[in-house]
Amino acid sequence: NNEFKLTKLALALGVTLSLSGCLSDDDKNDTVPEPPVPTQDVAVPPTAVELQAGAITISVVDATGAELDDDVTATISFTSDEDGLLTTDGNALTDEDKSVLGSTFGYALESIPADGVSYDFVITADGYLSNSGSVSLTTTENVVAAEIRLTPRTLQDSDVAIVADTKSLSDLAGDGVSASYDPSTGLVLDGAEEISLTQSIPSSKATKAVGGTTVKIKNGTQFLDKDGVALTSAPSLTVGYFSNEATRDTTEAETDASEDSSLDAFPGGLGLSVANPDGSDSEVAGSFTSGGFVAIELTDDAGNKVKTFGEGNSLTVAMQVDKNTSNPCAFKFDSSAEGDLTTQAEASAFKNGVCQITNPTVRALEANDIFPVWSYDEDAGKWSFENYGLVVDSGATATFDVEVDVNHLSYWNLDYFNNRTCSSVSFDIVDSNGDANTVPVSIALESRGYRTVYRIYDGNYSKAKFNYPPSFPVKVKILRDNKNVLDGVVGSTDDTASALTTSNLCELNGADLELTVAPPTFVTKQLTPQFVCSNTDDFDVGTSPVPTASNIKLLRNNRMIRNFYAKGTFPVTLEQAENVSYSVKYQNPLTKRWLSQSIAANTTAASLNIPVVCEVEEQPITGGTGGTGGTGGAGNGG
Repeated sequence: NNEFKLTKLALALGVTLSLSGCLSDDDKNDTVPEPPVPTQDVAVPPTAVELQAGAITISVVDATGAELDDDVTATISFTSDEDGLLTTDGNALTDEDKSVLGSTFGYALESIPADGVSYDFVITADGYLSNSGSVSLTTTENVVAAEIRLTPRTLQDSDVAIVADTKSLSDLAGDGVSASYDPSTGLVLDGAEEISLTQSIPSSKATKAVGGTTVKIKNGTQFLDKDGVALTSAPSLTVGYFSNEATRDTTEAETDASEDSSLDAFPGGLGLSVANPDGSDSEVAGSFTSGGFVAIELTDDAGNKVKTFGEGNSLTVAMQVDKNTSNPCAFKFDSSAEGDLTTQAEASAFKNGVCQITNPTVRALEANDIFPVWSYDEDAGKWSFENYGLVVDSGATATFDVEVDVNHLSYWNLDYFNNRTCSSVSFDIVDSNGDANTVPVSIALESRGYRTVYRIYDGNYSKAKFNYPPSFPVKVKILRDNKNVLDGVVGSTDDTASALTTSNLCELNGADLELTVAPPTFVTKQLTPQFVCSNTDDFDVGTSPVPTASNIKLLRNNRMIRNFYAKGTFPVTLEQAENVSYSVKYQNPLTKRWLSQSIAANTTAASLNIPVVCEVEEQPITGGTGGTGGTGGAGNGG
């Protein structure tokens, strides 16, 4: 493709020779025409995209941490103000820019306010339950990434404690029962008063998680959309149950650390803000401790979703809750005392679902405990308190029962919400040599019903910061390839990996945590995102590749560990080990599509070629053969 094409030059020279052979010396004084100037088609260098003030990369993965297939359409909806967000080529966002094929969204920011900016969003994808997230940028932390987990609507056998299934109403009807739908009257059952769909964690995962849920739909239930209009055709029911993995806390070895958990799919994460219980417009920040949560959807073939069920109608959600679940706001319902469940809860322990007990005693869940019930608004990406549930001992060995009636559809969650006691917690991490850590790690905080993982995407593995620190006891583990490599607080280490238990994470603010591992061998490799011409058949002379701004993410063993926003050559640090492989995904800022490329862990520079259709100009050939110039620009790049 880089060879110079002589076709036009040969033709031009041939015409010149023919004309010179026909010239005459007679006295007619004929005007001799000028020979045509030979020309060639030359590729015009593409225009580089310039860097903006900052960038965001949002990686979408499934419940097991694997990226979505490239034929899956994912869509992002911003529930906060979009001011300042641009496409990566510097244009205003359109609806088209909010859908991608595959697993990654990339955006730029034209400016960042002095006090920073945050963006809240909800991610949906074909065949998956939705989830939400948030990113924050400052003038110093102007390139950020987030990972959002989506759960398939059908999931029966995976490495995480999640089960989900989708059934038609007729499939839910048992023997001797028929189910039909009339838009004017709702669900019509013959032979039963209700139909149900049950999802339970299989016994094969009993050492990790237990529990399940049954969703019951009564005869006469109407199926109304968000505008109160009845669906014209019968919907199918999707039920997804997410265990809180409380049992795993009792069985997982100190040296082990799960990279993935059902709690990682909790919408918005378990550290969050909820409405202030005093009724004001403000919010309070804190943490949920979950008894498990369930996603419920009723959707027809056209994608129309049921929101409510008609006046006086509700669905019943029965949940089986792991007996190992932690209760950080312990209060029992007394059936012999005055007042119903809500009256007793609000009088002594809760206010609109938020724990009001000062310095509550944390213990395991018990029968007759009151368990607040919350629902999730997927359009707003927010949790709202609904009512209170009662923990009942049904005689099962491993679980209690909690049953609630719900009058609209969303995620439903049994959760204790405790206010945080400090605004944030930061600590430093050193390796086994006592040096600032460079080993790629994540930090997990866990209790029996709570988990949050601090995943580091800026490459600085020597620091961690939690903005929603839990106020109840948690275990701290530092994750590396499904192992815990935390030794302990500097000065109290013994060269053995173990979990660090703290009664209040705020106590670790400013601490130094030491690992059991020393850094492996690292190499530095130079990468260059660049435009290269793809239309090589359209020109005779190419042009050199043009470095351009691009969003880039680095994957280690198929998991994102770094994100970059760069123009031209930049360095990456890679670990040299037999069991470690790297690849990069980088965004074409013009088409918004993402390209993928394997990266060898060596010092040989690599080009991240972004194909573009280059303009072509016809130019005269001057001097010699006109030159074969632009040997890198015919499309192959570096």
